[in-house]
Amino acid sequence: MPQPVVFPTEPTSAARTPWRGFALIAGLFVVLLAAALTTSWAAIEVVNETRAYATGEGRYSKAEKMAVLDLHRYADFRDAADYAAFKADLSVPLGDHAGRVALSGDPIDFDAARAGFLRGQNHPDDIAGLIRLYRRFSWWHPFAAAIADWRAADALIGGLIDEAAKLHARIAAGTLDDAARNAAIRRIDALDNRITDRENTFSTHMGEAARMATTLVVAGLGVSTVLLWAIGIFFASRLFRGQVRLDRQLAASEARFRDYAEVASDWYWEMNTDNRIVYMSERIYDIMDVAPGAVINFDGVKMIRDSAADPAHRDEALKAIAERRPFRALTLRFAAHGGDEGFAAIAGKPRFAEDGTFLGYRGVGADITVQVRDAIALKEAKTRAEEANRAKSEFLANMSHELRTPLNAILGFSDIIRQRLFGTEAIDRYADYAADIHGSGAHLLGIINDILDLSKIEAGRAVLDERATTLDAVVKDATTFIGDRWKGVHFEVTLPSPPVGIFVDDRKLTQILVNLLSNAFKFTPQGGTVALSAARTPEGGLGITVRDTGIGIAPEDIATVLSPFGQVESALSRTHHGTGLGLPLANSLAQMHGGTLSLQSTVGGGTTVTIILPAARAMDVQAARA
Repeated sequence: MPQPVVFPTEPTSAARTPWRGFALIAGLFVVLLAAALTTSWAAIEVVNETRAYATGEGRYSKAEKMAVLDLHRYADFRDAADYAAFKADLSVPLGDHAGRVALSGDPIDFDAARAGFLRGQNHPDDIAGLIRLYRRFSWWHPFAAAIADWRAADALIGGLIDEAAKLHARIAAGTLDDAARNAAIRRIDALDNRITDRENTFSTHMGEAARMATTLVVAGLGVSTVLLWAIGIFFASRLFRGQVRLDRQLAASEARFRDYAEVASDWYWEMNTDNRIVYMSERIYDIMDVAPGAVINFDGVKMIRDSAADPAHRDEALKAIAERRPFRALTLRFAAHGGDEGFAAIAGKPRFAEDGTFLGYRGVGADITVQVRDAIALKEAKTRAEEANRAKSEFLANMSHELRTPLNAILGFSDIIRQRLFGTEAIDRYADYAADIHGSGAHLLGIINDILDLSKIEAGRAVLDERATTLDAVVKDATTFIGDRWKGVHFEVTLPSPPVGIFVDDRKLTQILVNLLSNAFKFTPQGGTVALSAARTPEGGLGITVRDTGIGIAPEDIATVLSPFGQVESALSRTHHGTGLGLPLANSLAQMHGGTLSLQSTVGGGTTVTIILPAARAMDVQAARA
């Protein structure tokens, strides 16, 4: 009878072997999976931490470059704001320096390290990784070499700060000449170049560290991939894609900052393929009167077309953008804070993908308001110099006529008297010639006196001999001096009653009235009217008016006749004699008394000139004498 089959209640050794193998494989799978996950996570952390250091180096480099640009502007323009900007820009390198020093201490000051890296504008989420990588791998040769580069760059930053302090001291003391400025700029640029070398070697060593870490990680993943192919492929592809993405981001970041370095200035901007502004740095809102973010998505080409200061440069820039070429030094107008008009210079270059696809434009802008205004002022000064030169030429032409005429009369009549051409009996005729000689000499003396008086006033050497008198007395002296010049012209004098007391230089006030009346009679034809009147002003001053019905002056020529030697007619075409000094001299003498001179006139409608003396010079007679 067959024996029944007995099933064992415990697995036999043969049965346990597959289970043990499965368990071993499963355990090994779990271990390898954990190792792969751990290795992958460590790789990501190392790459991320390396990326954080590379990004921090980019901020460090950008801030240092901006600080050097600030020093260049400070040396050129002596603007304290540029020195303040320099110190602000260096807060990034100095913050990183403080973080490194804190991590190098024994014991490590983690709080100081975090505070330093935050001042260095590192992302708060990256700071733990920066500290961890420094603690764990500071002994590793590539990373140790990068730290040595970091330390050397910090020392050079200290030298840059020292040079900036020396430059600031010279500017504050006013001792910065061109030679000292150029020497300081050379030293600063030399330090900048050395810092750049350290930054480059830092990047090289960090890249070497990243490559070596990647090699170790790939080796570990390769072993894991043999046993766990599918999982290994997944994590390897994921790691590869993440690495490629990070590399592209780093490459794009490097390209961006390289572009900015090539056209470095005050603010950055970007346009997309549709010429829409997609990025504008915050600096623009400190310069232009626009709300933050207001220019985003604005049509950049339209902005150039509407705001360009020079149509020729505008057209060149628009053509370059249409052809996707770089452009530079395009000047735009903008509304500055306070309502003033400002000027900016922008430059840009096109961006292309690796396959040649156009991505838009990237560029910079600089505030050149001061430079443009200086250029405008220089142009205006040149115009004024040319006008002064023309006035000088016109003056010489006028003087050649005004001086030769009386001199010719003096020489001619005196020669007749000297040679007694009419015999010894023509005493009366010689007396007439002597009177003509005296009149010509008096006229010549008057011209010279006017020139000397105006020169003394312009040189600030003229003084007032002030005394108490009355307006009636001054007007009487002036009309006496004029004599019979008003023959054929109706002359009216209307003065306040009782007489107005004045405290003035009576000789100079008489000279003002003589000049105004002489001009009025000179340019008023026979049958016309010249009127001299005076009245108290609402402010208590005294207004003296000379009005004529003469030929008048065009409104656009009033500024000319009030300028020294200014005459509407040229020396060759004028029909009235004179040096053109009467009105400017009267204006200057009135200003010496604290008063003003105003002129209203129309062609053919006569001229009205009004002198206003302040209240302090017009009072009752007794007060004036007191």
